[in-house]
Amino acid sequence: MDTTHADIESGERHDIEVELVSRRSIETEHGTVNRLLVTDRTATQFSVLVAEDSEPLLDLKTGATHRIAGLLGADPLPALPESEQDCPDCGAVLRPGRPFDAVGPAVTRAASELGLEEAFGVVDANAIVRRVRANEDRIDDWQPMHTEERLDPPVYVCRGCHRQLTRADVRQAPGLESHPDDGQFGDSNHCEANHSHAAPETVGLATGGAKDVTNFRENIANGYTPKPGAITDEGLFYDYHFETGERSSTDALFAPRYAAARSDHPITGETETFLSVGLDSTLSVDEFERPRLDLIAVLDVSGSMNSPFDEYYYDQQGRQRETQADDVTKLDAATQSLCALTTQLRPSDRLGIVLFNQQAHVAKPLRDVDSTDMPAIRRHIRNVSAGGGTNLADGFEAARSMFGSRNGPNVEQRVVFMTDMMPNTGTTDEKTLQRRFADAAVEGIHTTFVGMGLDENADLVKTLSGIRGANHYFVHSAAEFERRLGEEFDYMVTPLVYDLSLELDGDGCEVAAVHRSPSAEATTGQLIDVGTLFPSAKTDGEARGGIVLVRLDQMDPDADVELVATWSERDGGTHTERRSVELPSDSVSFGHDGVRKAVALTRYASALRSWARDVHEGEPPEAGVDDWQLEKFLGRHEEMSVPLVVPGEHADRFQQLREYLEQEMVAVGDEDLQREIDLLETLATHPVRINGEVTEG
Repeated sequence: MDTTHADIESGERHDIEVELVSRRSIETEHGTVNRLLVTDRTATQFSVLVAEDSEPLLDLKTGATHRIAGLLGADPLPALPESEQDCPDCGAVLRPGRPFDAVGPAVTRAASELGLEEAFGVVDANAIVRRVRANEDRIDDWQPMHTEERLDPPVYVCRGCHRQLTRADVRQAPGLESHPDDGQFGDSNHCEANHSHAAPETVGLATGGAKDVTNFRENIANGYTPKPGAITDEGLFYDYHFETGERSSTDALFAPRYAAARSDHPITGETETFLSVGLDSTLSVDEFERPRLDLIAVLDVSGSMNSPFDEYYYDQQGRQRETQADDVTKLDAATQSLCALTTQLRPSDRLGIVLFNQQAHVAKPLRDVDSTDMPAIRRHIRNVSAGGGTNLADGFEAARSMFGSRNGPNVEQRVVFMTDMMPNTGTTDEKTLQRRFADAAVEGIHTTFVGMGLDENADLVKTLSGIRGANHYFVHSAAEFERRLGEEFDYMVTPLVYDLSLELDGDGCEVAAVHRSPSAEATTGQLIDVGTLFPSAKTDGEARGGIVLVRLDQMDPDADVELVATWSERDGGTHTERRSVELPSDSVSFGHDGVRKAVALTRYASALRSWARDVHEGEPPEAGVDDWQLEKFLGRHEEMSVPLVVPGEHADRFQQLREYLEQEMVAVGDEDLQREIDLLETLATHPVRINGEVTEG
């Protein structure tokens, strides 16, 4: 690290090596701050203030060299210009807020008491301090990545009582004005600018749960009938971008937008009424910053992970070929994907690794990336071997116990499972597993499931990924997953909105079904119950997966909908919003192309689930399955394949749906729908079994 004191810039993060000269505790009414007096490699002496919510400094030693990753640069207070504004509390002079003020009032007070005259540093929850050992191997060929961070300092800080005034405080205090924009503090017309033609692009939002339907598509491509749970509304929607509607004024991060639609179902002919909720935010792309990450990867090394990626481990039907030397196993894909994931971590992030089969083993304790030999860790990951049973609960509890005390919104604690989701030892009951993951979520420990193999248990992962803070990705190939990580890793580990509830207020309508919400439950009057919203990318203003669709039972044809939305945000704030939505009176009407596309995809997904359910729950294929050897000994989560079968009545429906989707693709102008049209064509023309005989569809 070549960074010196001269390189420190206000509001920027720095990685620097320093020698500790002395340490002093400063008690303030807002908490304790530690002042470290340090020297850089040029022997320049300066101060570092350590916030109370930072990682405990247990390894400091006077005279020793320490490495600080993510040090926040700060300007000296005497250099700040004074304002002409007075504090509304004590009447003292206000000064403009600085980036380090965003760390908290204790640091602000300590900096004032010390009277610092030179640039200094701040260690907060996003920074890591480690002592450099004399025998430590240094990594010369690995350069950590830095992502620009946008802090939100207060508008003013009082010189007397040290009160921090936000924009809201400024608006509410009589006679108090925002200071002019000097290029660092933001624009006093910020709120109005958000609604101008020059407004910055905002981050979209999407619900938790499945982030694709790749498992469903790949099963069909390989000649299997997928499980019904492999095609979820939220997973399918995340393959598309949606118009969300006109932007409305709000001070909240989450900005829901509403639209209605009515159209005839292409198969039943029934007229259906829909309400869409566009998932948008007021957070600009430039202002988004993921928090520091405590990530524990939990890698499945059970025997089923040794099977080829494109086959079913528990198949014994004579259709399974012998494993070839060049076959990619589920373990190969998992270890390559985990190595790719580690390259997305920043120096101040912490990484731990758990291996599990019938028991769990902590292979790597939780430790910051900056002081970890990451190339060596990746070599160890690639050399892992598989065998034994699958104790999913044991793996999770081992990871859960590695986290320390609950952190605030500036640190995300996340477990990333890489598994085929087929537990067969320990706790295997679905409700008990769900309760364990849900209890951890209450503690602030969230989970990402990365599914491996065509035989991934789609039904179990659907249940667990609907928990607060959870999501699910299916790995088609390690290269494809690495590409996705590069595009959306920061989004996948940063939940922004929790506990979204939207209720109908009135007697004219009831909820018939909720689409695109893994945790939604339709009850009388209750519209949506969504555990989590994650950020999502936008293309030409349309949000990826940024919609929830609700089908309504409209008892009163003249009724409009009154909606009451409540939710909480990552910073702990809660919000309530009431809106009226006019329902269409015409037989065919769409509020915008986004709701029209969502209606088409929902009908498509429903038809595919109905087909997959009928095949899996119907009579077994005429293939002479030896169920004495197989089904008697399979656990509830162990999966066998079902050959691709399309009964005649479903083939007819798929032809009707194909024609319908062709019309809708033209109407909404989205050529990506051709993928669904091609899949329907494949199924509609697949050989079908009638009375035990195979005929052409």
